[in-house]
Amino acid sequence: MSSGVDGLPIPGELPADGDGPVFDAPWQAQAFSLVVNLHKAGLFEWKTWAEIFSAEIAAAPARPDESVNDAYYRQWVAAMERLLASLGLVAEDDVADRAQQWNQAYLNTPHGQPVSLNHASCPPAHEHKHEAKREPVTVVPAASA
Repeated sequence: MSSGVDGLPIPGELPADGDGPVFDAPWQAQAFSLVVNLHKAGLFEWKTWAEIFSAEIAAAPARPDESVNDAYYRQWVAAMERLLASLGLVAEDDVADRAQQWNQAYLNTPHGQPVSLNHASCPPAHEHKHEAKREPVTVVPAASA
């Protein structure tokens, strides 16, 4: 990681070691940090996390189409969702609802714009005004072979 004049990390950069960034994307660092900080807050024992994470790795191994890091953090997030549900911090339905909201927001966000959950449920054509005018992305199903 680069450092600024004062020797502190430059905001927005991913942590790095001698081999380069230790996360491929900021969301991976955020997911990692969330689990570590919940443990530090005393909400669960690390042994519990290791058991849940190990079970997720066994149940959903890496797919041929994903990198090692993509597989690891897909498994990490799935295990984190299970852990949060087991602790009663979120309901499984809440996780599924939020995933659906994210998917809808992603599909309605123009390329190059940040995804916002504020208007995830808005249909493409409607009357009320938003802070910024955005046109929905057209999704075309793949043709079957």
